[in-house]
Amino acid sequence: MTVVRAGFDPQFGEAWSAQQIAGTLGEANSFARLAQVASAAAGFTLCRSAGGEVELLLIAVTPAVRGRGIGRLLLDTACADARARGAEEIFLEVRENNMAARRLYARAGFAEVGRRRDYYAGSAGMRYAALTMRRLLAG
Repeated sequence: MTVVRAGFDPQFGEAWSAQQIAGTLGEANSFARLAQVASAAAGFTLCRSAGGEVELLLIAVTPAVRGRGIGRLLLDTACADARARGAEEIFLEVRENNMAARRLYARAGFAEVGRRRDYYAGSAGMRYAALTMRRLLAG
């Protein structure tokens, strides 16, 4: 769980608990990947499939290895895994002020398809929208 705690920026809060992750991993339609650098956990993804869709529930990379392409590798691998499971598209939600994640997703071919106003809590009573993004997996 070290990678979970380290991989989420505290400014965004709301990281999943170990119990939530374990519960999701116990579902037959869920799958995950772990990235390692020098035998240490460096990042992970957690996805859930339903019908012809996959939802990327979580993606995180530890601060010590950010900027090395691990996030993009994890994202591309999640898309390949989704395609291998027969998915036609993959969705995710991202906090509107998480600009690094938004850039990563846009560069990987995701496009904004929806907005959930005031979805995430911020500091001092601030609220932030959740942007729903999608990537088609044809080909």
